[in-house]
Amino acid sequence: MMKKTIICLLLLSFSIGMEAQNLHFKDGKFKIVQFTDLHYKLGNPASRQATDCLYEIVKAEQPDLVVLTGDVIYSKPGDMCLQQVLNVLSDVKVPFCYLLGNHDPEQGISVNQLYDQAQQNSYCVQPKRNGNTLDYALPIKSGDGTKTAAVLYCMDTHDYCKMAGVGGYQWLTSKQIGLYRNWSAAFKRQNGGKPVPALMFMHYPLPEYNDAVANTQVVLYGTRMEKAYAPNLNSGMFTAVKECGDVMGVFCGHDHDNDYSLMYYRVLLAHGRFSGGNTEYNHLRNGARIIVLHEGQRNFDTYIRERGGQILYQTTYPDSYTKDNWKKRDGTR
Repeated sequence: MMKKTIICLLLLSFSIGMEAQNLHFKDGKFKIVQFTDLHYKLGNPASRQATDCLYEIVKAEQPDLVVLTGDVIYSKPGDMCLQQVLNVLSDVKVPFCYLLGNHDPEQGISVNQLYDQAQQNSYCVQPKRNGNTLDYALPIKSGDGTKTAAVLYCMDTHDYCKMAGVGGYQWLTSKQIGLYRNWSAAFKRQNGGKPVPALMFMHYPLPEYNDAVANTQVVLYGTRMEKAYAPNLNSGMFTAVKECGDVMGVFCGHDHDNDYSLMYYRVLLAHGRFSGGNTEYNHLRNGARIIVLHEGQRNFDTYIRERGGQILYQTTYPDSYTKDNWKKRDGTR
């Protein structure tokens, strides 16, 4: 048991950089802006729509953290393309972290190089890369800095499935699921045996997004104009999340015409809002998803902010997604 505990703590220390220790609650809140699918192209005027989106929404929301959930770059050479986006993030002076999508690795630069390039930015809070592992956990400290009050699990969804006869997108591997379980267990031990409230970010949606949509009893907010393009095989991350009991919500990108959120078995499954310009398909005004955590509570607020200032789909997890007991009402609404 002692050996197992030491191994878990070593995994925790390898995957959490010292930079992340600066993330903490302020006045009981921690605000995240999720930008996704910028599809930034060098020299393409349409990419100005993506950078304008970044500037405008960060200025309006004043977040504690920006999370980029993949498909950030869309032209070669990838390092020059990524640097253009990193320059914007340096300019807005807000901590950020970067997850790769399926298109980021297609721009002639390896995923390790892209990760390292982002990590070396002075405002980046993701840890230094441990070998070829691109998954990481970011602890958010309590307001007084004495403990970890929340955790963000950032999972790399790779690119395409190479298994013959399956195709589609790559699923999260058993190794990644084991890594998440070890992180979760270590944070739980540090918290006196109680799961630490957590969120999970990734590029692809989990297969359960489509299962949830198919359940007509599930409360859904937002726009759904395409199916969730999840991996064809289900490797079990959602089951791990339920068994560990810490993750309140999973947030993805990838599907440009979806920005909905819904609760499935008490876990919120949500899409970000497409944040790019007209360099790829889109039928929603570009914007971002906002998430506000509350210190010491297993709830959070979330909504979409469009470029131009409109706020859409303001909800609170879990209350907005839970049907009331109609039998206890005095009358109809």
